Amino acid sequence: MSIAVVATLVSLLAVAWPGRAPKTSPRVGSNPSAAAAISLTAVSLQDGDGKPVGIVEVTPAVVLLVDGCSCEELIRSTAEAVVALKSRARVVVVAARPPALPSGLNADAVVRSLGDPNGSLRASVPALAGDRTTAAVLVNDRGRLVKAVRSVTGPDDFRTEISSL
Repeated sequence: MSIAVVATLVSLLAVAWPGRAPKTSPRVGSNPSAAAAISLTAVSLQDGDGKPVGIVEVTPAVVLLVDGCSCEELIRSTAEAVVALKSRARVVVVAARPPALPSGLNADAVVRSLGDPNGSLRASVPALAGDRTTAAVLVNDRGRLVKAVRSVTGPDDFRTEISSL
């Protein structure tokens, strides 16, 4: 009897051991139909004064999630790409608190800094939930997710989708 109890406990421990669960989160950026199904209209961010700003108020947009990164070159190059592609998208830079924007941004680009203290935007995008890397979220003018990119390095990671915004 005691052998059966020990064997059961060992198997339960092996199944429940932390870090052993498979990663099954969907990759939103690679499946356009799944991305189109995600509405971000309920997401609210904050301006520098702590006032709420609904995501639909700043769309269409390339939202750069830059927690823990100044990402000056990423912000500059994304603003340049939006202007070069003649997109009407805005570049929205988001961190827990509204981050400082780098100097020397293209004057033709609309770039805004907003805060997301609760991480509600990341939580609303399944491919980014739990991810802490710098990411890009492209949102159309109806507040629908177009593409999400983890570990973004530059606008080449989402250049094709900028034109559709």
